[in-house]
Amino acid sequence: MTALACGEQIVLRALTAKDLVTLEAWDADPEIEELMGRKFAPESPTEWFRRMLRDTRARAMAIETASGRLIGELELAQINWRSGSAELRICIGEKDCWSLGLGTDALRSALHLAFGPWGLRTIYLRVFANNGRAIRAYEKCGFRREGYLPPSERRGDPDGVVLMSLTCQRFARYSGAVVG
Repeated sequence: MTALACGEQIVLRALTAKDLVTLEAWDADPEIEELMGRKFAPESPTEWFRRMLRDTRARAMAIETASGRLIGELELAQINWRSGSAELRICIGEKDCWSLGLGTDALRSALHLAFGPWGLRTIYLRVFANNGRAIRAYEKCGFRREGYLPPSERRGDPDGVVLMSLTCQRFARYSGAVVG
């Protein structure tokens, strides 16, 4: 499988249909659901994967260790190629890989790809306020808090949502990367 990007500890590659069983197990985990919400509601994993393959405004990537172990997935969604913006989502589904810097490494690798060859200019995201580990990783990469939405009773959110964004210029300052 060809790598899309390589970090210090991880490799980003295209997701495959074989990865869906693992992604579905992560999606059903109550602790991950509390931090991330449900990925496959209302779609099935197969429907989601087919949509991702057809969608020119989305890129889904597997996060693997250097040894080839699938530990997470990362998406750029709602890509607006004209304005250069996209929404980022990431999940480190293997809990023994939490708090080891692997998510931050995957973020940096994806941001190099997004702001480099893909030519994006702004990446934004939504994260539950109770997900401090993710917020710290985003801030390490240069993301800035832009707003806060209270919990949605309709969706049954476990907490409010922090809105964050990152421009390619700010990422360059944080990472020393040449982008744009």
